[in-house]
Amino acid sequence: MKSVVVLSALLMQSMLALQWSSGPLQKQVQSNRTWQAATYRGLTIGKSTRADVLRVLGEPQRKDIPEGENPNDPDREVWYVYNGAAEFLGTLTVIIQNRTGVVLRIDIAPEALSKAEAIKHFGPDYILTRYDFDQCLGDEESAPIYESPTGSLMEIEYRHRGIAIQVNDTEKVNTISFVSKPLGAVESKCKPQKKRERNPIN
Repeated sequence: MKSVVVLSALLMQSMLALQWSSGPLQKQVQSNRTWQAATYRGLTIGKSTRADVLRVLGEPQRKDIPEGENPNDPDREVWYVYNGAAEFLGTLTVIIQNRTGVVLRIDIAPEALSKAEAIKHFGPDYILTRYDFDQCLGDEESAPIYESPTGSLMEIEYRHRGIAIQVNDTEKVNTISFVSKPLGAVESKCKPQKKRERNPIN
């Protein structure tokens, strides 16, 4: 009789554990891996406009056009650059599509911010993702990126909040980005190179 009671208790624990693993905790993990549009100081990426940026941040110190883009292209990007406008000492850049005026992205380049300080500021609910460049689609500066466990780029990601923090090898923060979509592809779009077979030596 005692063994039956113990067996029933173990079965009940297993059922509860299974229910928990497929319940709120699993949903939270899945949610943390799904990208959502970021909102920074009331500016929502992919939704807010140039007028909203001017209302919240005022006129920028300068307006830049990315190198290589045609200044006559109506779909080009325009970068509104602000000095000292972010929470951290450094530069804040709002990337806007010229034709629609919609905010595409916001980047903060802090002058001196460590990985530990960034995590303390933004919280522990992040995931670490490494990326590499898809070399067949451009050079290292212009090539798109994809998720790779051995990639050279490391990002601290708060995907459910649309925040990505790029950290260098010295654990200093290069860029804090507020985005509305994934940073890169899940896998490389370049075909793997086939290894050449050596001819046998007679």
